[in-house]
Amino acid sequence: MTARFVMIRHGRTTANADGILMGRNDAPLLPEALTGAARLGDDLALDVAAVIYSSPQPRALDTARRISRGQCPLIPHDDLRERDFGNYNGARFSDLADDPDWPRYDVRYDARPKGGESLRDVEQRLFPCLLALHEALPSRQTLVVVGHSTCWRLVESALRDRRHDPLDEPIPLPLAVLDHPRGALARLRNHC
Repeated sequence: MTARFVMIRHGRTTANADGILMGRNDAPLLPEALTGAARLGDDLALDVAAVIYSSPQPRALDTARRISRGQCPLIPHDDLRERDFGNYNGARFSDLADDPDWPRYDVRYDARPKGGESLRDVEQRLFPCLLALHEALPSRQTLVVVGHSTCWRLVESALRDRRHDPLDEPIPLPLAVLDHPRGALARLRNHC
């Protein structure tokens, strides 16, 4: 068995279902998200040799707890938290559609909403964190990282060498398993 690096987005929340951009806010996971996370934990067959790192935000931690099933260590890590959308945290997506400034903040790397983070800011904390976690990963160990949509969309964009406005289309990445993570994650180093 080789090292596995598993990236998981937290489960769907009540705010997701209501069309709300959570950012640094939080909302409870839907019952089906809790069930899905437990099923994913079973599918991954994690044991004491695995480690789960998670965003400290409750929706990610709750997902991680269900995945771990108490079988492996669970470690919160601040650098895995969701993007701070500043004054847009908690906004309804229907209202954002009418905001002429939102598209710029949503997809431009250096656009920083008032009181929030740019995509570049998120990359500058996230990518070094993932690389450090990977470097500490012994061969034959599984590392699971539970985070947020913006984070994984940035990672997916970097892995595909698509950094020109990477968030202008949804990238489906509820789960990515890198069985040979060294080569793939080396691309992140270019963006640090």
